[in-house]
Amino acid sequence: MTKRQAQDSVAGFDSATAMVRALAAALRGERFTTLGQPKVAEAPLRLSRWLPEAARTGIYRIAGAAEGAKPEELGELDLAEVAEWLAGHYDGHDRYPGVLIGSSNGAAVHLGAVAGVPWLPNTVLVPVKWPDNDPDRPRAAMEFGRDTATALLHNNPDLALHHMHDGNQDRLMISAMSYFRLKWLELPAAYQRFLSERLAPGAPIVLLDCTLRWPVTKVAERHYFQTGAYGGLEPYEYLRGSPQVERFLAEQGSELTAFDAPEADDTAPEAEWGLSPEFGAAVERWAAEHGHPVHRLAFEDPQDLSGPVADLHREWLTGEGVHTTRLLVESFVLLDPVGAARAGLVPYWTPFPVRRARDRLAEYLRDRPFTELEVLLFPHGVRSAGIAEPEDWLALAERVNFPATDRKTYPADFRALAEYGSAIGRMADRDITLKSSIEAVIEGLGI
Repeated sequence: MTKRQAQDSVAGFDSATAMVRALAAALRGERFTTLGQPKVAEAPLRLSRWLPEAARTGIYRIAGAAEGAKPEELGELDLAEVAEWLAGHYDGHDRYPGVLIGSSNGAAVHLGAVAGVPWLPNTVLVPVKWPDNDPDRPRAAMEFGRDTATALLHNNPDLALHHMHDGNQDRLMISAMSYFRLKWLELPAAYQRFLSERLAPGAPIVLLDCTLRWPVTKVAERHYFQTGAYGGLEPYEYLRGSPQVERFLAEQGSELTAFDAPEADDTAPEAEWGLSPEFGAAVERWAAEHGHPVHRLAFEDPQDLSGPVADLHREWLTGEGVHTTRLLVESFVLLDPVGAARAGLVPYWTPFPVRRARDRLAEYLRDRPFTELEVLLFPHGVRSAGIAEPEDWLALAERVNFPATDRKTYPADFRALAEYGSAIGRMADRDITLKSSIEAVIEGLGI
């Protein structure tokens, strides 16, 4: 059996890998377009708009499943090599004046870009091929994980598996794969080397600590199963059902009225966004031993940072002579720090295009001077329960534009994955590079 390369073991469509690519590009002064994929990836995404919806969603499902590892390959995966690959994105710089480490967060990517510091993630996604996965039956998915994860965990004793199954927002993707999210419990050797060699003496470490927890079923030591995920539904709706879930499943043609979920017997850090407490403690130990101060930036909801980061960007743009009333509403991995600055847009990141995110943005806008919104909507291909349709965003400002989205084909408008970069590029007519010190960022956030 040929051993899989580190970059082939983790999902390119995931928050961690995409955000590492986005920040690494920004530190090189480059824009983040087409999710950091090669230019040739744009053509099929753009041409997909001419296909019927069933064909578009089918291709999306197949493309996602193509990234998955086969179950029999899991015992060969070495996540130490993945850590090396992630840290390797930040080359070409002698010593960094600081570092971000921990939870995935799109708003934090903008902070890293302005402060000129990298980010190292706590969590990565290993997609596992499984053509028999039924989005409505998480109980069966848990048993699949029980049968297939033993060798993976045995060979990677410094990680915990948070097997996530979201039959709502991830419905298309998991129909042919299973999401194995892995969280480091220790500071991987590659991260330690990177910090020792590339971090300036005494430079601050900002620990991104998303404290969001989720009900889980403990399958084995270091192995948790999570039904559902942060987004449009609450945990209890995944586990016990609700009228909203019943309507959604009926619309999808399911024979069930609620997800067939196992009973939860514990809580754990949310699979995608939550920080492993053990990892946070390991970072603090390493920092104390090597003379680096740690500033823990704790927040419960992934969107909690978006408002403060947007406010800082408005101050920085004002300092560059740009008095803007335009807000760029980013969505999941549709972000572009360099492009947003050049367009004179204040970035406000939302984890997903759901009503929860829309309502949080509405609260933020109540006492802010923004009159025009450029709204990016990540296309996950299904009208999931809790989704915020394009029309739901229109009342938030005097002018609301959807520069990358075809409202008629959303949420199966996969052209947006290529078009968002072009849309921002058309607005990026200023020679602006936002810069601030990591110390000023720390002071501005009050940590």
